[in-house]
Amino acid sequence: MNYENQIGLRLRNIRESKKLSRKDVENFTRGEFKESILSMYENGRRRIAAPRLKRLADIYQVPVSFLLGEAPSSKSWEEYDIEAMLMSDPKYSDDERDLLLHVINIIKAKRQAEGKDKVI
Repeated sequence: MNYENQIGLRLRNIRESKKLSRKDVENFTRGEFKESILSMYENGRRRIAAPRLKRLADIYQVPVSFLLGEAPSSKSWEEYDIEAMLMSDPKYSDDERDLLLHVINIIKAKRQAEGKDKVI
């Protein structure tokens, strides 16, 4: 898979994990990202410039490094939207994603009950 396709797949999966359509993103950005251009980015038919990739990362609330395919370090784990990370890996089924999110929520509740500050 080439660079454009890899980034496009991550962009699409993260957008979908946020339950946003391309039209929603176009409206949210007041036309800065046209639906047709987003489609080209997501389908790997157009290379995205770094400043535009940064802007989409900000909109989707994920680090640019995540969109570029870098794995999170243990120190920055909490900075990532867990659901977006799960959605970026298409090999997980919907049921598997739901189960993983459920387990993460159990861990969060346990940590809060124990008074621990660190939350995933």
